[in-house]
Amino acid sequence: MDEKRMELEQVKGNTWVLKSWELIPLYRLDDRRCILLDTGLAEQQEELDATLRAEGLLPVGVICSHAHIDHMGNNAFLKEKYGTRLAMSLGEAGHQFSYLSMNVMNYSYSPEDMLESPAHKGTPVLADRIILPGETSVEFCGVTFSILPTPGHTCDHICIGTPDNVLYLGDAMMTGRTLHHSKFPYAFSMKDYLDSMRKIRTVEADRYIVAHYGVYEEILPLVDMEARFLARRMLELLDLVEDYTTPKRMAAAICREYHIQPGNFRDMAYFEAASLAYINYLRGLGHLEAVLEDNRILYRRTQASLDRAKAREEALQPSAGLFR
Repeated sequence: MDEKRMELEQVKGNTWVLKSWELIPLYRLDDRRCILLDTGLAEQQEELDATLRAEGLLPVGVICSHAHIDHMGNNAFLKEKYGTRLAMSLGEAGHQFSYLSMNVMNYSYSPEDMLESPAHKGTPVLADRIILPGETSVEFCGVTFSILPTPGHTCDHICIGTPDNVLYLGDAMMTGRTLHHSKFPYAFSMKDYLDSMRKIRTVEADRYIVAHYGVYEEILPLVDMEARFLARRMLELLDLVEDYTTPKRMAAAICREYHIQPGNFRDMAYFEAASLAYINYLRGLGHLEAVLEDNRILYRRTQASLDRAKAREEALQPSAGLFR
């Protein structure tokens, strides 16, 4: 039986992408050796390994954008099988070194849940090269890559530029169907996520690789489209708040509004974590305020927010006497 493989496609020069349900970039050092930028899900392990072997490629290094399971799931596997060296930013490396630390990045999983999760099995690993705050480049396996700090999606997410002037954005932004089908777009901090997208607007590259999903020559319209989408979505979520909300209540309201059925505990934990990020963003804009009531932290709309909503509603109403 033929092994399932990913398609390998050239982007520019020595920069290529492995095409699966997400894009995994790689930089070819020569005909044999390569450096991967992220490694996909643990469940893609056989597919990834089969593709590398079929193409005659030895993964001597990995530079990982962030420590979410769909980007770092095979870091430990490649390190163990091939001796692959791993580079990660300080904050992300700190989250992947143990099952306990990974719990922080994985939506309220307990350490026990993490140990039982097939997706996380065997994924903790120590990085060989820590990319420190303030570093704008890293020399790795004999090649210099540019580093653009883009926190927000996670605490220490980075974008990675190859010597071909190709910028890998990881999850610093989404595009197309992925964006508009996302009912719970995730950011650890929505404000920082949007600030990082504005930073991406200023970086010129010949190609941009977005993990979810596409390779682009021009990125500005896509950045602006996502910023508008998220700003509109946050105001839509604000309208779901009646007397008060909490992350659990917000997640439930979003599920009802967008007809979402959480498939399992992990999905619901993810929805609640995303909802807290939305609430904190709306608080920062002055739309919500936190109150302590009955030993609970509740979030309610501010008077200024209610006044704006009333003014908007009145502006949409026709003046009397227009219809006879």
